[in-house]
Amino acid sequence: MPGSAEDRPVSTPAGSTSTPAPVARRRARWWWIVAIVVLLLGAAVVVAGLLEHRAWVRTVAEYDAEVARVTDEAKNARDRAEDAYAASVDALDETIDDGRSVRAASKGQVADRGIRKPLAAALDDAEQLRDTEVTYPVVTRTVDEVVRPNPFRPDVLPQVEHDVVGGSDPAPADLDAAVDDVAEASAAVAESRRQWALDELAPATAEGRDALTDLSDQVGARALGPLEEAVTDAEAILDAGTDAVDPDETVALRDLLLDTTESVWADRLADIRTERRQAARARGVDCRKDKCVALTFDDGPVPDTERLLRILDRKNAPATFFMVGDNVAARPGIARAVVERGHLVANHTWNHPQLTTLDDGEVRDELRRTQDAITDATGFTPFLLRPPYGAVDGNVRTLATRTGLDIVLWNLDSDDWGTRDPKKIRRHVRAEVQRGSNVLLHDLHPTTVDAVPKIINDLRKEDYVLVTVDLLVAAGGS
Repeated sequence: MPGSAEDRPVSTPAGSTSTPAPVARRRARWWWIVAIVVLLLGAAVVVAGLLEHRAWVRTVAEYDAEVARVTDEAKNARDRAEDAYAASVDALDETIDDGRSVRAASKGQVADRGIRKPLAAALDDAEQLRDTEVTYPVVTRTVDEVVRPNPFRPDVLPQVEHDVVGGSDPAPADLDAAVDDVAEASAAVAESRRQWALDELAPATAEGRDALTDLSDQVGARALGPLEEAVTDAEAILDAGTDAVDPDETVALRDLLLDTTESVWADRLADIRTERRQAARARGVDCRKDKCVALTFDDGPVPDTERLLRILDRKNAPATFFMVGDNVAARPGIARAVVERGHLVANHTWNHPQLTTLDDGEVRDELRRTQDAITDATGFTPFLLRPPYGAVDGNVRTLATRTGLDIVLWNLDSDDWGTRDPKKIRRHVRAEVQRGSNVLLHDLHPTTVDAVPKIINDLRKEDYVLVTVDLLVAAGGS
């Protein structure tokens, strides 16, 4: 069967050619494809151009900002460096001044070199650093060249260089570190000084409190008012502790306490002397007119003190006994007998040290313990002190007054402690005695007790009146 109509060739006029329809359609599709590709490429180029432009705009902005920053840094860097250095050196100056003040104030108060020495070293280092001539080093800041990668729109942002002050030498950080070192060392000294002030206030407060107790039934409340107020203020500071202490205020309060205690006791001691002399005059004894002599015995009570008391009883002769506290504690009955026989007892320290070699606390302890021992044993509180060996200075006198004691030495040394011979002791007293003599003897030595009866006889033959030492017009004579 012949082919179908589709398979048969199409006849065309002679001399003409005919393009088949499928070929024409294929060619048309290719042109469309090319056109689309061209359009797409064009669009891509446009997009790429837009993106590159935007990137370049950002680059230019960043470049301009960096140039502006470096330019500004170069323009103001020295001012900033100078301002930073000036601020740090001002802080260091202030800290050095504070450190010097703390160190000066602590002199004589903070004795520990391990605390004061670091402050001295920190101040030396800080002053040396502060006095170092400052310089301002220069560094170069560079903004690199930037080239635009677009070959159609070439552009170059040039390299920019500026000389910039890069800080100071010494650097503010070094100065700040020195500030910290001085401040830390100053704080340690200040803390130690606060503790010292508190330690100083405590015994002054104790002295004031003791004075209030001792004088409460002897002196009116009005006279004790300032002392009571000072003690109350001091106790509040002591209770608050170290952190609350202002050293200057605390030292001022300590001085007020000490001065007030001394003043109250000085007034009372003067009244005691006046009262006792008035009482003696009422009995007919007036050392302003009479040839008064006082026999004084140191270092008891000892067993021979009892024998001495019997002698004084027989002779009806008053005497003064400067007692050692340790001996009183060991023989309270003998101490009590001295008072019961009408003699005067006085303080000769606890165990007979040289008071001028002791610190204040040790002196106070020597005196206070003896006061308490004598008062407990006899019911009588001494108001006189004879320092062992006659060793006394202004400080010992002041400490004695604040303990309620007047100092009495002697002006006739019997030399009984050296000769240990009754005859020599007697001859020495007879040869040296005069009106107002304050005779130094020791009931510690039996030979002295042996000499006493004849010494009394000799004195009375010369019309001397025997009295306790506080009645002498110059009771404090040396």
